[in-house]
Amino acid sequence: RLLSMQFHERVLTSRWIPTLFEAARRAIFPNNILAPARTTPTEDEIAQIKHECAAALVDSIPDVVRTTFFATRDMDQMRADVESDLDLFGLAYLNKHLVVRVVELLVVRLFPELGSL
Repeated sequence: RLLSMQFHERVLTSRWIPTLFEAARRAIFPNNILAPARTTPTEDEIAQIKHECAAALVDSIPDVVRTTFFATRDMDQMRADVESDLDLFGLAYLNKHLVVRVVELLVVRLFPELGSL
């Protein structure tokens, strides 16, 4: 409570808030400009990213679960299966549908009364 009270009395005052916002803006946007635009990855880079993602997903699953789920012990086959499943996320319609469903789920969890609408 003491720390919270000191923070509210000394830092979150009308005198310090503009200074805090200015410092935050300078930290996020140095030289008061946005970061350069991201370059679109090439097809080879996309394939490499997808391969690394599949490898990370397969490696994160415990061995017992992994062999039962994929019904094989061949790690390359498991990675290939996951890579083919990741191709589904390349469809724009599916991504839009997924985002809408996730947002809907969050809203209903936060405001249950909206679920009946």
